[in-house]
Amino acid sequence: MKLSSFLQMRSNLFIFQMIGWRITFYYILILGRLYFFVKRNEKRKVEESIRATFGNAMNHREIACVTKDVFRGVLCHYYEKLFNAYADINKLSSFFEKNIAAPNLGKIDEALRKGKGVLFVTGHYGGIEYIPIYLAMKGYPVSVIAKFATKQLKEVLLRRTEPLGLKIIDGSEKRVILRSVIRELKVNRLVFVECDEIEEWRPSENQRISFLGKWVALDRTITVLQRKTRAEVVFGVLRRFTLRKYSLIVESYHEMKYHLEGNTITVGEAVLKSLEKLVYSDPKQWYQWKNFFDIIQLEAVNLKKEVLAPSVGWRSAYV
Repeated sequence: MKLSSFLQMRSNLFIFQMIGWRITFYYILILGRLYFFVKRNEKRKVEESIRATFGNAMNHREIACVTKDVFRGVLCHYYEKLFNAYADINKLSSFFEKNIAAPNLGKIDEALRKGKGVLFVTGHYGGIEYIPIYLAMKGYPVSVIAKFATKQLKEVLLRRTEPLGLKIIDGSEKRVILRSVIRELKVNRLVFVECDEIEEWRPSENQRISFLGKWVALDRTITVLQRKTRAEVVFGVLRRFTLRKYSLIVESYHEMKYHLEGNTITVGEAVLKSLEKLVYSDPKQWYQWKNFFDIIQLEAVNLKKEVLAPSVGWRSAYV
């Protein structure tokens, strides 16, 4: 059982409703400790990923502090996921108005005015769960690719998002995802996609990129989508300061290129490097550390091959 499914057991959902949302967070912290005590392999992957990323820049004590914060950040994410799905919709709307600052929504407006659709690219960072419903409540025509840990969660979100005009593209139907996204962009909708779903990447055969100090095959999905549709691209994350204070950060593709100082950088590279900067600056906000372990293992295998046959090592061209 995954953490999301564990937290959404009927018994836990009943307790959440009984004790109220303020106390629910602390209950989730207790459940999370229990989960990772049992799922020690998952915990080990997170810890090793953090050590591999920051081991050369931090001492043992600093890494221990980051690791503790990361696990807390993961549980903050799941609290937000549950609050987003099960809190009263009026309470959720009031919460958004009071606690989310979004000074750069004009960049989304400008992108939509061009009429070719907008790819709103984000990562598993901060209060990601809030972004689609928040934007839909603001009147934006949002479409989002989503996978659901439980059938109950899917039913709840479909009921709550339909009145807002938010469309959900079922992420479990892989064969039709790209066609669905292209169709939504053609009618000038804001399509919400993630650039760091490592297990879903469609890796390029000849393009590599350094991400958090590891060389990986660049995911082609976002670049291909943009080229096919000519949609505008914005990168956005909801930075969490506390569970009651958030800021929506939005950057256009041109701004990303400017900040990354790269004139020929592709869309796929730009969004991933933009996310990388945020992860380095505040690692507790990112919760893909467990999946990042697979990238670390893959790089170790490639390095071994390079040592055995250095004349054909793909990585040498990028060092």
